[in-house]
Amino acid sequence: MNEQLAPPPISASVHIYRGLMDRAVSWRQRIDSPTNWAITTSGTVASFVLSDAGHPHVVLLLMMVLMYAFLIIEARRMRYYELWASWVRLLETDYFASILRDGQAGIGQPWQQLIVHDFANPHFKTPIVHLVARRLRDNYLLLLLFLLACWLVKLVIHPSGGAAGLVERASIGVIPGAAVFAAVLGSYVLLVLFTALYGRRVPNAELLPRELLAERMLAVPERLGSYQLRAALRERFLSSEDDLPLRRDDWD
Repeated sequence: MNEQLAPPPISASVHIYRGLMDRAVSWRQRIDSPTNWAITTSGTVASFVLSDAGHPHVVLLLMMVLMYAFLIIEARRMRYYELWASWVRLLETDYFASILRDGQAGIGQPWQQLIVHDFANPHFKTPIVHLVARRLRDNYLLLLLFLLACWLVKLVIHPSGGAAGLVERASIGVIPGAAVFAAVLGSYVLLVLFTALYGRRVPNAELLPRELLAERMLAVPERLGSYQLRAALRERFLSSEDDLPLRRDDWD
């Protein structure tokens, strides 16, 4: 004989929301740390190199490499942030919005099956290349351009080894200046192209409309869930009659 289960108190959902929000906030703070370090170290290195003619320009090149490390660390942390933030966003769009709009929350709604499925099969919502491009677009491309400008200024105001030309001054030991110059400028061209290709404006998890949120949460690898289940959830979730109105032109 099946026992009839009573619905959980609303306080349980509130505690779930608070727990997920705490995770999201913690990871959001961790995302900002590499940016703060990148700004601080790039400013310090630029001041050090430009302050004295005896300080080599190669320090700025090493700082560019370190900036790439900060970028990768930040993009990896953002993948985890998007995981918690998507669950928080789903509770906001389909649970709390329903309570505020109708004064009640339904039982057995598609969003409930969706979040239970995602709890059981957690997965990253955004490819790492898109997150790297997004952080480049938002922060790191400007920082890298700042370092490039400092490097060029260093070569102009502090010529080393008696080299007359700007390209010749870029040499590092036995590596000719032309090779160094080509490598640096070529890497920047690739960065700009990469940002333009993958850094298009995609809403962050906290700004996702519910239909885009559902698509991200249901884009699960086949090994993590049944295709039929995902298709049924997508159809039910996106065809729900109580959807809030959306305007695609409002997406950032």
